[in-house]
Amino acid sequence: MLWKFDEIYLTDINGVKAAGVSCGLKEDNKLDLALIVLDKPVFAEAMFTKNTVKAAPIIVSKRHLEKCGMIQAIVINSGQANACTGEKGIKDAEMMAERVAQNLGIDKELVFVASTGKIGAYLEMDKIVSGIDLACKVLSKNSGREVAEAIMTTDTFPKMSSVKYGDVIISGIAKGAGMIHPDMATMLVFIGTNAKLGKDAMKKVLRRGVGKSFHQISVDGCTSTNDTVLFFATSEKEIKENIFQKGFDMLTEDLAKMIAKDGEGATKLIEVRIEKAESLKKARVLGRAVITSNLVKAAFAGGDDNWGRILASIGQTGYNIDLDKIELYIGEYLVFAKNEPLRYNSQEVKNYLKNREVMVRIVLNEGRYNAVSWGSDLTEEYVKINAYYRT
Repeated sequence: MLWKFDEIYLTDINGVKAAGVSCGLKEDNKLDLALIVLDKPVFAEAMFTKNTVKAAPIIVSKRHLEKCGMIQAIVINSGQANACTGEKGIKDAEMMAERVAQNLGIDKELVFVASTGKIGAYLEMDKIVSGIDLACKVLSKNSGREVAEAIMTTDTFPKMSSVKYGDVIISGIAKGAGMIHPDMATMLVFIGTNAKLGKDAMKKVLRRGVGKSFHQISVDGCTSTNDTVLFFATSEKEIKENIFQKGFDMLTEDLAKMIAKDGEGATKLIEVRIEKAESLKKARVLGRAVITSNLVKAAFAGGDDNWGRILASIGQTGYNIDLDKIELYIGEYLVFAKNEPLRYNSQEVKNYLKNREVMVRIVLNEGRYNAVSWGSDLTEEYVKINAYYRT
């Protein structure tokens, strides 16, 4: 039996209800507040931004999770990040948790809080409180898509993915399109499962999965104040950890690629494969170096097969690069090998670079480790978006 993608939602997990509502933080009555509620407290693990400037909801949610190790509700607002807002920001995040707890009759420390949007503005708490009250009233099993829409900011589509292995479900939603960089991004991810996993296993599964996926994407090299990946398990279905990990990796890779593909102003997804490296760390670092190179990203935006920029990007990592061993491919086209530029049809490569998804392979021929990274091209539209959207 194999893991398979399935068109289901977080709310298809037994005991999970949700709501996505508009409380007025965004224009045009767009959904901007999401609530996910479980019928009992469940184990949860989370990873947060490594940016030393952390948003208030991260401080509050981390404190809650460290105290009890469980959650029963997740509340997320979009449009305002509640970052760089001082003590008032902390109190506002706590108030969000308290309001959810009051409505549901649960402990406030079982409420996980997240925010995304503009940095440096206080939350409009009157709107958020009303939104929480409304969301608690309209919780249902049919709001899986609305929740994904409610956490969007500059995203162009809601990001959802689910996989099944028999009756075991893993389902997740994500948001992210800008301020995306290894060590996560302006990225919120919420993943749930009905699998039975212990806390230690959950922690290992989460870190392995994030290391292969969300830590390997970049849109613009900027790491956000609000990055969060939350993983909860309702502990109903037995499954071996190694089998579960395969499904978790499938799901996180799928969501990570959606985020990279939806990069602000992006016209293409760039996949970089580093093969036969001497260590996994080296493979991952080199891949990230390529996808974060503005010169590479700009070249690909213009359909330019300037492979020298690719080699230059891995050379600045500090790792030894033996050009006598390297093979460099753009798509299926071998353009450089054994320290020599090769003759190839440049126009064919330029035509290949017009595709919505393109691949770069760098074969180091020095070991057995491989890694994959994902990024987007860098276009004029990215500049326009960030000139007028205040993060």
